Amino acid sequence: MLARVRTFGLRRGAQSLAVSLALLSCDVPFDTSASIDEAEEDAGREAVIAPATPTNDEAAALLARREAPRGTQSAPTPARDESAGVAPATSAVTPPPDPEAELRAARLRERADFDRTWPLFGVCYHYLAHVRARPDGASPIIGYMRRGAQFRAKAGVRGPGCDRTWHEVVGGGYVCRGTGYQLGDREQTFDGSPVAPALDASMPYAYASVGRADAPQYWRAPRPSEVADGERIMAQLREQARVAALAVSASAPAAEGESGPDPSPEAPPQLQSAEAPPSSALPSFFRMRMQRGFYVSVDREELVDGVRYFRTIRGAYVPADAMTVVTPPAMRGVVLGGRWQPPLGFVYRQGAQSFARDPATGALRAASVLDFHAPLLLQEETLDRGGNPYRITRAGAVVRESNLRLIEPIARPRGIGPNDKWIHVALARQTLVAYEGDRPVFATLVSSGRAGFETPTGTFRIQSKHVSATMDDTSSANEAYSIEDVPWTMYYDGSFALHAAIWHDRFGRPRSHGCVNLAPADARWLFQWTAPVLPPGWHGVVAGAGRPGTFVHVTD
Repeated sequence: MLARVRTFGLRRGAQSLAVSLALLSCDVPFDTSASIDEAEEDAGREAVIAPATPTNDEAAALLARREAPRGTQSAPTPARDESAGVAPATSAVTPPPDPEAELRAARLRERADFDRTWPLFGVCYHYLAHVRARPDGASPIIGYMRRGAQFRAKAGVRGPGCDRTWHEVVGGGYVCRGTGYQLGDREQTFDGSPVAPALDASMPYAYASVGRADAPQYWRAPRPSEVADGERIMAQLREQARVAALAVSASAPAAEGESGPDPSPEAPPQLQSAEAPPSSALPSFFRMRMQRGFYVSVDREELVDGVRYFRTIRGAYVPADAMTVVTPPAMRGVVLGGRWQPPLGFVYRQGAQSFARDPATGALRAASVLDFHAPLLLQEETLDRGGNPYRITRAGAVVRESNLRLIEPIARPRGIGPNDKWIHVALARQTLVAYEGDRPVFATLVSSGRAGFETPTGTFRIQSKHVSATMDDTSSANEAYSIEDVPWTMYYDGSFALHAAIWHDRFGRPRSHGCVNLAPADARWLFQWTAPVLPPGWHGVVAGAGRPGTFVHVTD
């Protein structure tokens, strides 16, 4: 079998020590205390980029090139008094402090302290491996890592439930050496390690969806003879699906404007470390028949015997010519601060029109088409025309209120403290506002459960957070779906979660099977902002004692 490999174009996410020490830049900010640049305000966006930190060599070069302050002259060297036999003393010139050099030195000291505390390097080689609260196999699971994750650890200790040694990792948990984890005194890796999630991007992986009626998925790169066998298996599975669909009564039509797959609420991952084995009814190389709209997370592209395949993050293979690469939805929420404060609204109807008001008569005339999902700063004043309310932007444009989803802060619910972070999801408005105490810091649109799949109301706390979580139901005759690695998933009430949606951009309308859908960039902002914090190298973290989850308050 001949194979040529190229990576799929995603940077390998920082899963090593750099994650714990470096600042990350991102396409939406999470420094809510920073003021919004005026040039960015008009677009309703903010960009907070960490300044670059010089390397060791760069810092040394800077020190070598350091000059005396302007206006300072070097003192002339006094002439030697030969008669006295002693050279006169020179005046010592103390160089001014160099804040950049001092900061660099402090960071080097921090690095050295880190290396002493966490001397070992580790890598996860199972698809999923547990992190436990204590060095005991019976202690609670507080998180997990996935294949390819790199981390730092302390020296090992003996404990029950581990044949070798337990190692404390950054983040406060323990991993068992030899049970999904390999450790050593230098950086650990292995052949075929998948690309790490891009934690500083709106989507942690590249994604592709089935763009035709169906497509095979293989557990490994198939041989030419197995490709032919796969086609025969696909034909059998199509016939089985046709017969099953005829036996099921027609399902209720989707709500107006609905199309495409929607993950149903599913129980949070049970943190099983073993991968699902192939079905006994199928040959070992064949994993599944994928239907139109199924999604995979892509690790890389491989050319095998002249055929292009996408290798998935899980390690399976799908024909590249059957797939369509996913472009993330462009929706972006607003970090609140500066002039960007409520009242404001998001345009949620495509083709919505703005109007100009005649200063003399007050008559309205069409002005321009508003950008879909654009955030608009509003005045308090409202207009009424024929019983229809209109809102006036702070720039003077007039917009029909029915084309907007309004952001209106609410009082902090009982039981949430003045310093607590909390999220409010307003189902009637299809909006989300994040708060720090009484101060709103972020606002965006969501898509909650549609009719028959309503999102439950109440006050909850985030129970677990996952860089990505697969959601699927391949057994349904009429609504089968499979979406690998749904990004930025935060479970808050059993099977209900806040998570990114990469399969639609209808934010501002009920759309899901019960979860709260967010644009990927917005879901990532919330993921970074909420608790519990995901330690470096971990793929998922579970809330508990000492790491409580952020409040989620859902109202009608």
